[in-house]
Amino acid sequence: MVCEICRLREANQIHHCVFRSHVPALIKCELNYAYICDKCHTKLHGKYGHELDIKLKLRFQNSIEILFDKEYLTCEDIKEVLKISDRCMRSLLKTVSNKNGLYKREDIIRRCMGGRIYE
Repeated sequence: MVCEICRLREANQIHHCVFRSHVPALIKCELNYAYICDKCHTKLHGKYGHELDIKLKLRFQNSIEILFDKEYLTCEDIKEVLKISDRCMRSLLKTVSNKNGLYKREDIIRRCMGGRIYE
């Protein structure tokens, strides 16, 4: 697999688009992964990596915006898209309000993005 950033070297690192410290529930969500080389990973976490970081966050956000295709989502809808464990689902949803077990799409996307929507 080739690095998603430089497209020159072999991808030998997994980078979490939304950092594990911001949304621990997405630690094993493959949609949140970017496969990159060690050189780009170092650059991404370095002094000038902010622009690359935002680009990867937007890619993840755009993916879940497309996959969450209804205005209101059930736990099963969310779990089907994110492919995370029940424990991680409980953790993700514990601060999100719902009506009769239905969660607003925008609230779920915002939660997955660590509390903000990227433009």
